[in-house]
Amino acid sequence: MARYEFMKGLPVITMAEGKEVGKVDDLVVDPVRKAVRWLRIHRGGILGGERLWVSVDAVHGLGEDALTINAEADLRAPADATEADALVKAKRRVIGNEVITENGERLGEVRDYEFAPDTFVLTSLSVPQGMNVVGPSLTIAADRILTIGEDMIVVSTATVMGPDEKADDMK
Repeated sequence: MARYEFMKGLPVITMAEGKEVGKVDDLVVDPVRKAVRWLRIHRGGILGGERLWVSVDAVHGLGEDALTINAEADLRAPADATEADALVKAKRRVIGNEVITENGERLGEVRDYEFAPDTFVLTSLSVPQGMNVVGPSLTIAADRILTIGEDMIVVSTATVMGPDEKADDMK
């Protein structure tokens, strides 16, 4: 499985040109598909540079050291990535969003998530217990997510796993 935190900062290399075209800056999740759909790429200097988008459909491979895309032509300027722009404007973010159960129990705030590296479909959310951001986290299987909303992520009441359990244990 791949993780959101792992992806940030990965170099992006083109297969066609063998060129580094930037680094992964952010990931955008489609709340209906419950899958990462777009990657925001930063290229240029620390104080400047530009931000571009690439659809996960253009991803060739995801490894420990880099993300490969088919070609530099797959990079899109913000004006040419209308789906990515619409998803960002919908404010359906995952990282930092509050999680509650369908019965109204607050579980915490999403700090990380996992997804399948070949399909980019979410597999689980990681939510630190209470105010503890460095201790154990709750793992919530993605198939138990009911809604990724503007203000909250709502999950099934029976989805909460302890810190020693894996998302696969819930299936």
